[in-house]
Amino acid sequence: MKFHYKHVLVVDDNQVNVELMLDLLDDQGFHNIHGLSDPREVLAHCQQKLPDLLLLDIRMPHLDGYAVIEQLNNAFERQTPPIIVLTAQIDDETKQRALALGVRDFVTKPFQRAEVLQRIHNVLSIEHRYHVRDQQADSLERMVAKRTRELYRQSRTDPITQLPNRRSLVQSLSEAATHNKATGLLFIVLDRLDDVIRLHGYRVAERLLRHIAQRLDERLSDSHTLGLWGGSELLVISATDDKRSLLSLAHHLMEAFENDQQVDDMLLPLEARVGISRASGAFDTERLVHMAALALPPPHGFSVQCYSETLEAQQRHRLHVQQALRGATERGEMSLAFQPKLRLVDQRITGAEALLRWHHPELGQISPGMFIPLAEASGDIFAIGEWVLEEAMRTIADWRQQGVLGDNFHIAVNVAARQLARKDFAEGLLCQLAARRIPARFLAIEVTESGLMSDMQNARQQLAQLTQANIAVAIDDFGTGHSSLAYIKTLPFSTLKIDRAFVMDLEECDVDRQLARTITQLAHSVGCNVVAEGIETAPQAMYLRRIGCETAQGYYFSRPLPANEFTHWCDNWHPHLPSTTTETV
Repeated sequence: MKFHYKHVLVVDDNQVNVELMLDLLDDQGFHNIHGLSDPREVLAHCQQKLPDLLLLDIRMPHLDGYAVIEQLNNAFERQTPPIIVLTAQIDDETKQRALALGVRDFVTKPFQRAEVLQRIHNVLSIEHRYHVRDQQADSLERMVAKRTRELYRQSRTDPITQLPNRRSLVQSLSEAATHNKATGLLFIVLDRLDDVIRLHGYRVAERLLRHIAQRLDERLSDSHTLGLWGGSELLVISATDDKRSLLSLAHHLMEAFENDQQVDDMLLPLEARVGISRASGAFDTERLVHMAALALPPPHGFSVQCYSETLEAQQRHRLHVQQALRGATERGEMSLAFQPKLRLVDQRITGAEALLRWHHPELGQISPGMFIPLAEASGDIFAIGEWVLEEAMRTIADWRQQGVLGDNFHIAVNVAARQLARKDFAEGLLCQLAARRIPARFLAIEVTESGLMSDMQNARQQLAQLTQANIAVAIDDFGTGHSSLAYIKTLPFSTLKIDRAFVMDLEECDVDRQLARTITQLAHSVGCNVVAEGIETAPQAMYLRRIGCETAQGYYFSRPLPANEFTHWCDNWHPHLPSTTTETV
């Protein structure tokens, strides 16, 4: 019999019956069998070692079979071993009561050998199948639990860095907020990761991300949680809201970016910025992260900044300005002001620079230094730039009709980098001039160094087309951006503008005087003339005239004026610089 290893317990108050049953089982190869004639010993025996099958007499002194079954059910519940009742009388009442208590089968006395063995085999076979099924169910349950834990871990882990992902970070923050724990956040943005992707591909960028994540994690203690918030955004959760500690931690982490990152056999540049927020008690998770993101410093400046209400107010103002930009020209909120340009030798008016002004009905006068970068970032610069060119041409047409403009007079218009990047910029501008019948010499454009460097090849093509059409091109803010002798040599332009940064301290700073002289000599060496902007005093203008600077503009001569005031100023202008006869360089 294949169940010979099973543990079988025989209980009958008649010792003869016990011996008969044990002999029968022994003959069949069962070697783990026991017999009891006192039913009061059954529970203790089972507690010591639970049998696989119990052959139990019903009618016994002290405890009948029903009482024994109830004891076992109370003690072992679902683990109660299967029971075959041994009885000389199987009436309906006995059957119903026994079956109600969970009895599996019945064996009548006197015992029939073949019947007894078959019934024992049947019960053990069924019980074996139950056991196998339970084992399989337990195994499946363990597998499901393990897989569930793994899926849970994966759902909260970034597959590249193996750091906690956004879901996990939010959960950690939510738990801290629920328990009113002091919490600090460091929102870290990785800069130049896109450059690595473009140059080396995503695989190298992923290795770089893993590398820097490991380096940052090594600098953190157990009280900090580092996780990946986005593609190039990391978040550090700290168990403190102390501002000084958080700043110290941020600067400690930034030390990891002081040198290029060693990845395989490459040294890869990577920069970072950190915004810090903190909460001393209960907090809104999304709000705390938003505060840290708001605190992020702008690129190419200081690298760490803490959140403040003032900072948020500035950010909201910037957002309001950006939203208000859309349609500002259509609503008539923008205008042009014109700042005169004068020839320094004789102080004759040679032109004007058209400067954009924006007066919002609610926000008031908004500085171009604020709204121009926002317009370039949002793409509104295209509509605004188009309006500026049209307004400048309309003004040229009006002044020509009024006889204000001489043949050597021009209006210079600033062109943004994104405008110049359009392949049809020059062609469109020339078509507009032709449509208004404006000779090209009356219009000049000014472009910044950064605008040229963003797409040198296209800039060269666009500027060459304009120069061939006799439109003067000036490089604005020369020396403050990406100055390069290469582009000075190859780009078609006629004027270099000395930035006000080199003009404002000419009287006190010998270095600025030398720089102004060098820029002027450089321009002349490549056949260009020079315009200095930001002149506010006579000594500044006189020094620039002495070193050969041809043209000047600035508040010393005039502030930027509306079109009607500009023409009035021109009619009443009288030179007031001393003559050149007494000047020496």
